[in-house]
Amino acid sequence: MFGMCGRYVMATPASDLVALFEIDEQGEIPAANWNIPPTTTVPIVVEPSPRDDSPPIRRLEPARWGLVPAWADDISVGTRAFNARAETAASKPMFRDAVRERRALVPADGWFEWQKRGESKTPFYIHDDHPLSFAGLYAWWKQPDGTWLLSTTILTTAASGALADIHERMPVVVSPEMRDAWLDPEEDGEAALEAVVAEAGAVAESLAMHEVDRRVGSVREEGPSLIEPAATR
Repeated sequence: MFGMCGRYVMATPASDLVALFEIDEQGEIPAANWNIPPTTTVPIVVEPSPRDDSPPIRRLEPARWGLVPAWADDISVGTRAFNARAETAASKPMFRDAVRERRALVPADGWFEWQKRGESKTPFYIHDDHPLSFAGLYAWWKQPDGTWLLSTTILTTAASGALADIHERMPVVVSPEMRDAWLDPEEDGEAALEAVVAEAGAVAESLAMHEVDRRVGSVREEGPSLIEPAATR
């Protein structure tokens, strides 16, 4: 569950993401994955501030899911920072610098959420008919061997509409119209955060969902069958 043990799907080919997000340059993008857990390498979209007067370059880059800030002593910090609560991200030392100047989009085909029913939990797949983009943050961390690790976190907010019947939290899904402003390093970070959260409920209302097999709860399970409706199998 987002805010506790998130899982999502990213199987759209990198070439499609390049076109969809108007990418200028790309790194080595990980293969399709239908059951992504935290600490996995995932694709993210970033648009860092240029160091001169040249225009910003939008990049599709591989990043570790679980934010490791520049000041961290150890990579393990990221295991508890795969989500950031939108309500407090701008004030928390872990995330506040990234809110100001290192905002990202995390492409996803959809995500899994578990609904508690009595003593059991039932998984649902939440999606649209095109790739989504979660509001994310990113950071660079210098590893012990001197190389740099790019990492990311996904912002969450209070669930609304039908999603609230499944779980109290949901990822902040950024609409296509808001993507440019969210990535723009010249935009005020707190204002950009407020804007994407304000429209998150309306964006969520357009999403579809269906129950899936409980196999998705195991990180060892993988493949497109995980997103098929449970009743069809």
